[in-house]
Amino acid sequence: MLRSLLLSRDATTVRMVARGFKDLEVGLEHFSEAATALSHAIKSPYDAVVVDDQVEEACIVLEKLIALPACNKSVRIVLAEPVALLNTVFKTGTQVIIYKPLSSERVRHGLRAVRNLMARDRRRTTKRVVTMLSARISPRQARGSSRQVLVADLSDSGAAIHCESGDLPTSGNLNLEFMLPGDPELIHATAELVWQNNEGAAGVRFLDMPSYSRKRLAQWLKEQPAVSRARSAATHAGR
Repeated sequence: MLRSLLLSRDATTVRMVARGFKDLEVGLEHFSEAATALSHAIKSPYDAVVVDDQVEEACIVLEKLIALPACNKSVRIVLAEPVALLNTVFKTGTQVIIYKPLSSERVRHGLRAVRNLMARDRRRTTKRVVTMLSARISPRQARGSSRQVLVADLSDSGAAIHCESGDLPTSGNLNLEFMLPGDPELIHATAELVWQNNEGAAGVRFLDMPSYSRKRLAQWLKEQPAVSRARSAATHAGR
């Protein structure tokens, strides 16, 4: 079984992360003190290391963890407020940020991305289809600030996207618009950014979508082959 380490002092966070990893068949060891986590990580290898930004000097602790031989190949995740300075966080070696405020759904979506970066593919609970769709994304409350992104894979609950600039809004709801192949009508969705990595990839969860758009998306997904294990692993590992 894959193993993960979580450093957090918040009981609710621990509960949500533990449940998310359990659903993905990943073992979890939780520590509330940095010194204890470091002492265990010296002798025990972990496939993923998760650090809550509420822990004092969280980024420094993460750097120390991944410098250990047992953790230098671990997937590195930070649970962070949207106001976190992304460049600073990513310079510490972080690969994925899961944004706060955390919810069970947000954690679940974020950890799915993490699971794809680990040694073997995870179980999928929803059908996902690899795509190469051009899309526009923008803050829901702002006008004239949309940017083009690529939808790399798609499901009825969300999408993996790629933004060349890596400059995505990290707070507030988003508007996402795209067209399905062979369908001239735009799909409109309200979404939230759930996770983002240091190579311009990100995951969004659909919050709202007009019923006619949802029906067209569901029908299109039904007609497509699901992401294969090998292709899915290659797609996510390359991001």
